[in-house]
Amino acid sequence: MNATGTYERARRRWLGARRPVALWPLLAMMLYVSVGGFAGGIPLLRDPTGALAGAKLSWLEKTPVDDFVLPGIFLIAVYGVAVLVLMAGLIWRPSPGGLRRLDVATGRHWAWWGTMAVGSVLVIWILYEFLVLPAISWLMPTLLVLGFLMIGLPLLPSMRSYYKTERPERG
Repeated sequence: MNATGTYERARRRWLGARRPVALWPLLAMMLYVSVGGFAGGIPLLRDPTGALAGAKLSWLEKTPVDDFVLPGIFLIAVYGVAVLVLMAGLIWRPSPGGLRRLDVATGRHWAWWGTMAVGSVLVIWILYEFLVLPAISWLMPTLLVLGFLMIGLPLLPSMRSYYKTERPERG
């Protein structure tokens, strides 16, 4: 196939299927989570005592870590970087290499699954914080709701349909 045919196929795919309305609020929520991942993680890495982020080492007494380095790395990697990658996947629906095989095997785009997975991790993370942290911030219930929405919005029929992948015919 020539470059023009590839371009036209990509253009039709981009313009042909309208994105579900639910995608836009989901992306806004994910952007909020991503910015928060960087905003929370960077200060924890710059100052592992947590003072720069307004955290206290005493909060970690019931946890398996002694400082805020690992939580900072987690915030940046999972909520910062991974959420940005998932957002790009939800918008443009690329499926390179092994991800394409995953799409075909599961019947849904990898970013669809990944969004629900990160939403689940967010819910578990916040519930864990409720258990071990002595102080509860307004941010914790907000993030809990966002986590549940990251799980629930992709399950809407319009989202399920939009991110469904075609299984190749055998023959």
